[in-house]
Amino acid sequence: MPLRNGPGGYGVVTKVLHWVTVVALVVQFLLGYGIEAASELLTGTDDSDHDEAAVFVHGWLGGGILVLTALRLVWRTTTPLPPWSDRLTSADRKVESWIERALYVLLCWIPLSGMALLLASGEVRDVAEDGEWVPPLDLVDDDVLLGLHVAGHVLFYVALAIHVGLAVRRRTLSRMW
Repeated sequence: MPLRNGPGGYGVVTKVLHWVTVVALVVQFLLGYGIEAASELLTGTDDSDHDEAAVFVHGWLGGGILVLTALRLVWRTTTPLPPWSDRLTSADRKVESWIERALYVLLCWIPLSGMALLLASGEVRDVAEDGEWVPPLDLVDDDVLLGLHVAGHVLFYVALAIHVGLAVRRRTLSRMW
């Protein structure tokens, strides 16, 4: 299998970047939605200070997803795409083209809004018995930033459902295996 995309389909690099992103997102969403359970699992305690500390692990993972997204965008712009699947209609191709753009935007929006929550909301977090995290900036209310972060999740799930739904409906999933 070639490293780069070509007439025969997606290359190894594209497929690896795709599936590493999928795995990173699954881990990130599980950690984010289950931050208390994840914190208890990692620390062996249900101390809320550890929950706050786990938020920073969540933040670092978000940063990793942002870097991964940047790598994907660089790769996407420097390697040709394989031809469209014959199973996709003209309308399917337009939808998929727009969904790809939306997913890239959301793969940046979600981590950036999460980082803004940690760095620009002014919300002080207890991270240990005697320790506090004081954000360097207090620019935007944390409720506004949380709303943007959650809205990013909702839009991501909608875009993902369309993306996966189209691939399942048109039986093109095998192109990314």
